[in-house]
Amino acid sequence: MKVLVTGAAGHIGKNLVKAIHQDYELVLTDIKQDEELKEFGDFRQADLAVLEEVEKLAEGADAIVHLGGIATESTYEQINRNNFNGTYHIYEAAKKHGVKRIVFASSNHAVGFHPINQSIGPDAPHLPDTYYGASKAFGENLANMYHQKHGIETASLRIGSYLEKPAEHRNLNTWISVRDMNQLIVRCLEADRIGTAVHYGVSSLHNDYFDNRDAAKIGYQPEDDPDDYRDEIENVKPENVTDYVGGVFTNFGR
Repeated sequence: MKVLVTGAAGHIGKNLVKAIHQDYELVLTDIKQDEELKEFGDFRQADLAVLEEVEKLAEGADAIVHLGGIATESTYEQINRNNFNGTYHIYEAAKKHGVKRIVFASSNHAVGFHPINQSIGPDAPHLPDTYYGASKAFGENLANMYHQKHGIETASLRIGSYLEKPAEHRNLNTWISVRDMNQLIVRCLEADRIGTAVHYGVSSLHNDYFDNRDAAKIGYQPEDDPDDYRDEIENVKPENVTDYVGGVFTNFGR
């Protein structure tokens, strides 16, 4: 399978391609040059905000893992250029070249204003907490439209806290380990049919924040457990505690 990975020089992207490069033919791209990535695939520096560049990247691909864009809150102008427009260009390129599967790096911030301790599932309505979160909600909706109109399947992954290990109490519900993130993406690439699926990018199938049991249907079984770090985290003084899934992002811009 030939897979285009955007944002390949980022934290998730680089760990992913190192783990899967022997199993897939990879085309890797990022807005910044990264010589190390050339060891793991066909690296091509590109700007996702330029449609023509994205169309060249997608030619011949069987699937796209879309990790590119700005990975935190920023100005609306930056989010619009890199996330809204970049994701739109991914779908336009997929349509043009007949790419039928996309794994989209969405975010828990697409549903950030849901209260904690309600264990929301994949059907939870969008309640974004930032421009960043709104861009991820937009991407999920774009996925639905392109599936209905053009048959492109998408697994949208509402990624939680991608860290080496949990660092604060909130991470007991939002943490995903490196190997679990890699596993979840591969499961989405290999599943027979996904339609327009939504899964939570966390090292759990069910916790106080997210009901992620649908991910088990495609074979996702987390290998790491945030509860293994509970005693360590209980000694960390909570900071910027909120009553919402999105944590401190819900306070940005207020």
